[in-house]
Amino acid sequence: MPWSRKVLRQFALVPPNPAEKEFHGPYNKLLNILFPPDTDFTVCPQYQETADILVTYEVLFRNRPVFILELKAPVELVYISTRQKADDQMRKRVADLRGKENRRFYLISNRH
Repeated sequence: MPWSRKVLRQFALVPPNPAEKEFHGPYNKLLNILFPPDTDFTVCPQYQETADILVTYEVLFRNRPVFILELKAPVELVYISTRQKADDQMRKRVADLRGKENRRFYLISNRH
C-alpha cells in the first residue's frame, strides 16, 4: 500500500535529530488513515516515563489493544546492543499485555 503524498509530506518534515513532538503529527496522520476514527478502532498516544522512548501509540479495537507502535531516537539504534535492548523491552510489553488479554495483537518497533 503506497502512502499518500500528504502522509509522506508529514514525515519529510521530521528533522534528522528529531524531538518527540516532531513525530506526533506524522504518526497520528498515518495511524488515523490505517485505523479510521469512524470505525471501532481508536488510536491512543501513550506517554512513557522512560527517556529512551520517543513516541508510543496503542491502537485499540473495542477498547482492547491490538497494535502497538513504539519509536526510539535513531541514535538509540546504532548499536546491536541497544537494538537488542529495544527488542527485549517490546517482548516484555507483549508479555504484560498477554497476561491481561488473551488476544492477538501486533507491534512495530523501529529496531533494525
